[in-house]
Amino acid sequence: MTETLSNLGTRQVEATEKTNVVDQATSVLGFSPIDGMVLEISNMGGAGFPIQAKLRDSNDDPLPLDTEVTIRWDAPHLDQPQVVSYKLSNIGTFRRLSIKEQQNEEYRDRTRVELKGSALVVEDIESVEVFLESSEQIDWDNSEFYFDDKAVTVRSGGD
Repeated sequence: MTETLSNLGTRQVEATEKTNVVDQATSVLGFSPIDGMVLEISNMGGAGFPIQAKLRDSNDDPLPLDTEVTIRWDAPHLDQPQVVSYKLSNIGTFRRLSIKEQQNEEYRDRTRVELKGSALVVEDIESVEVFLESSEQIDWDNSEFYFDDKAVTVRSGGD
């Protein structure tokens, strides 16, 4: 079943919000499927998948333009999370457009993050994480983050 992932999580996927360490690539959001479930995130048409983001600091100011975003995969056997997407090195689109505008079909190509493979499969003991590198700290009381529902499938691990 397709599902929109957000920083609030879903019935089948737990979300964990974290605060970044300034000027270091740091996990700020992790998604882990609940026991027995598998999460799959796929590039759409070979050009990545849309995300929607409102990235703000504690003063409700947008994070700096040069904030970098990467998607990483973590599993118990890894020493550190593995980078599975190409780096998004300018968040200008997310600063200029509201979440509603980012969800509009007209702007979806501007909000894509491209996985290095065609898809990422995350088992229930693993996680997919959003890493930020920014000169400011994210404040989740003022921020939102979504993976587009057309790119996300959650299914039973036996399927």
